[in-house]
Amino acid sequence: PGWSIFPRMIATDIARTRAPPGAVARSAAGHHRRATAPLRSIIAVHRRAAVINRSFNGRVFCQASTSGRDDVEGADGSSSSSRRRSRIVPRVHARRIEAMSGSHDEDELHLEGEDDDAPGPVNSSRSIMGSADPGAPLGVVLTHVSADFDTLSSAVGLAKLRNARLGANCTFVVLPRGASPGVSHYLALHKNKFPIKEKRVVEAGSLAWAAVVDAQRRDRIGDCDKWLDAAKEVVVLDHHLLATSDIDATELIVEDVGATATIVAEMLENENVPITEEDATLLALGIHTDTGSLTFEATTPRDADALAYCLRMGASQKVLAEYVNPSLTAEQREVIARGMTDVKKTTVEGITVSRVHVECEEYSPGMATCAKEVLDLTDSDVLFMAVSYVHGKKNPYRHVSVIGRAKPVKTVDLGAVLKAHLNGGGHPKAASAAFRMDQEIVSSATLETLRVRGDNPVEGILDELVRRVCAEQVPPERKARDVMRRSRHVVAARPDMTMAEVGEFLDVHDHRACPVISGEGILVGVVSVTEVDVATIKGQLDRPVSGYMKLRSAVTPNTPVSECERILVEQGEGCIPVVANYDEPRRQWRMEGLVTRATILKTHEYYRRNRLRSRKGGGLLAERDEGDKAAPKVTVNPEVFFDSEMLGLAENTKTVPGADDAAADAGA
Repeated sequence: PGWSIFPRMIATDIARTRAPPGAVARSAAGHHRRATAPLRSIIAVHRRAAVINRSFNGRVFCQASTSGRDDVEGADGSSSSSRRRSRIVPRVHARRIEAMSGSHDEDELHLEGEDDDAPGPVNSSRSIMGSADPGAPLGVVLTHVSADFDTLSSAVGLAKLRNARLGANCTFVVLPRGASPGVSHYLALHKNKFPIKEKRVVEAGSLAWAAVVDAQRRDRIGDCDKWLDAAKEVVVLDHHLLATSDIDATELIVEDVGATATIVAEMLENENVPITEEDATLLALGIHTDTGSLTFEATTPRDADALAYCLRMGASQKVLAEYVNPSLTAEQREVIARGMTDVKKTTVEGITVSRVHVECEEYSPGMATCAKEVLDLTDSDVLFMAVSYVHGKKNPYRHVSVIGRAKPVKTVDLGAVLKAHLNGGGHPKAASAAFRMDQEIVSSATLETLRVRGDNPVEGILDELVRRVCAEQVPPERKARDVMRRSRHVVAARPDMTMAEVGEFLDVHDHRACPVISGEGILVGVVSVTEVDVATIKGQLDRPVSGYMKLRSAVTPNTPVSECERILVEQGEGCIPVVANYDEPRRQWRMEGLVTRATILKTHEYYRRNRLRSRKGGGLLAERDEGDKAAPKVTVNPEVFFDSEMLGLAENTKTVPGADDAAADAGA
């Protein structure tokens, strides 16, 4: 019955072009009230096609459709939905194109020039992104459980990339189990901007393609691991090089970058896939949070370039400022408070390794943030934090999550420790693992014994992890004698030199300070350019250096480097003499060496040109077992990443210019 209204619709449209704007709005409102439900769907399809064909600057690939039909008639007259024709059309703002957009708001899809106040279809049976395009190969991107911004942004970007390549809205994001508090708050406001679906509405049997981002193990995606068996193709995308994968993937992509979002941002940029400001902001959040705003040790120049790309694409600085460092929830504050009272510290070779166990009534997200806060508040160098809770109703068991965090201690590799003993993984300074108290810990016989026989099994397991780190990874504490410049290589002033001569002496040797040593080899003081400047202002450059030199402090050869650094920072000294006979009277001190600011900087290895040669030894510096190799790095090839022949949509796949030549070279 709806078809009989089309002549009236045409007449109404003609009248609209001749009527004032107010009358057009009223006419549109009346038209929507009179249209039947089937007719609304037809109008919505034509409206979307009209939006796509609007003329704007730029060009993108999108699904060509003017009739709303998904079947394309072949040369033989048969109808086929597996192969679709794509064409290049003028680009509309990215969030208005269904196949390219992450926006799910129906109210954002309206014709230009149409009155914003005109009512749209009421009780529409199909939302703009509510279902996949019929006939398109269904795909899903899975985040890891307790999703953070890196895995969420990577999933959204990868879904957008596949949709753009296929020219169809057929790839969605699923969060298997929960998200961190910050991500949950973000999604509460932005979820409709991205192609996210609830787990319960996805038909696993219809999946043609599945991807896992920011994780490589099946237990990291909860009960969605069964979907990987149903999908015809499985892609794993991650940035943890040392992690091991138990997923039988069609393609494994692992890149040495600080965030998985960096890899996805590079893909989107290389293929010129249009993204919205919301997309760019989410990708920037993923890079910020996983690289510590480009401050973590694993950060690479590629992360900075990807972040710059997000900013160029319109990432919102207001959103970044709000969510990069979010406020703590009440549950997180409680966990931190309890952790502060129960923390146990062990200090070895100047390194403080702490552990704490917090029991919760139920699962609480965002515990990684709590571990970082406890690490800083307790002034620890390394922290193992266990959070346990009882899970399940019919067959309850205690689930334990172990989170490791460390400051930049060179040889500490928490990812290696948790991987070897609890089958976990992560980065050297940020790692995690999980186990159940009712299941055997097969990766470590020692921890399994503690689980079964220990009085406090969780605390016992943490103590064993602390012992391992202290015994295998904490390096011997460096002393002043290990880093000092030997006295025979130190330039020193004489007590009888004038301040003018000292100033020239320091300038020639490009030093800011030097010791003053008598002819008998006795250390009498230290003079710096500051004293020379004071003498210049007072007009006393002809005075002897003995009137300006000072000797505020000195150290022994066994003084820890950390103590030498404290003296340099707190007392503002430019150099500290190392005295061999420190216990004798000061007038008899003989300098054995000198510790300077440059010496301290070298011990920290802040800069590549100053990095000292690593010592041979155990822990991180020792050679790894053959079975502990890094995951392979797979080059992303557009012809391989999405098998066009398998999908039957080769004509819809957009390739980067030059990719064919590169593939030909590789084949040759």
